[in-house]
Amino acid sequence: MKRLLQVLLVSTAFISVASAATVYVDGKPVNQKIIDQAMAQLKKNPMAAQQLSNPQFQQEMLQSIGMQQAILADGTAQGLEKTPEYQAKLAEIKPMIFAQMMQEKISAQPITDAQIKAKYDQMKKDAAAQQQYDVSHILVKDQKTANDVEAQLKKGAKFADLAKKYSIDPGSKANGGELGWSDGSNYVPEFTAAIKTLKAGQYTTTPVKTQFGYHIIKLNGTKTGAASFPAYDKVKDQIKQQIQMERTKAFFDSIKTKHKVTVK
Repeated sequence: MKRLLQVLLVSTAFISVASAATVYVDGKPVNQKIIDQAMAQLKKNPMAAQQLSNPQFQQEMLQSIGMQQAILADGTAQGLEKTPEYQAKLAEIKPMIFAQMMQEKISAQPITDAQIKAKYDQMKKDAAAQQQYDVSHILVKDQKTANDVEAQLKKGAKFADLAKKYSIDPGSKANGGELGWSDGSNYVPEFTAAIKTLKAGQYTTTPVKTQFGYHIIKLNGTKTGAASFPAYDKVKDQIKQQIQMERTKAFFDSIKTKHKVTVK
């Protein structure tokens, strides 16, 4: 039943009609209000909205809405609405219907340019306070190999050359161990802690053991996140979407708290 509901909702969301086209079921035109509602849903989906000018897409969606109305007409003629099975299935999907209606209500609330700019300024401020690290590493399986690599570094061997020769990390080996810029949150704690003990140009003189093996870590440089923070106009739309998602999440979180949803 859930799968059927998903199919019908997706079909409805992707309906597009040309101004001169009309859908007929049993020789009668489909109510324009139904088509308009489908159009409104379509415009909320950027990818689908791009297909509005495609005649083939329009024809397929007209067929889709016509099929939905045909199913509705046939089911009504069979008296399915009056059956206990229908009532049971309706109760089953009612939470999904309510959730969709609630989400649409939240989405209808406007997001102003001032709110978007305030969010941008806060994100930029947070980025300015966040340290970024440009890191390279050489990952080996055992401490003996790690010690050997350390010894070669002390003799003047180039870090990148040793990474290409010894590292077992396929993602950075070919690049001389280069991992790129990060705030450290995507690394295991031991790795991040070691980075923060280094100054630019330094490497760990004692191998760092993690669940992956033994690392020799080099800090190539540091910067704050604000140095590469994108311009407002480039991220305005993304921030608006983020605000919308945060509003939706906050709303449903409040329902969860209100009704004390727990798993024991």
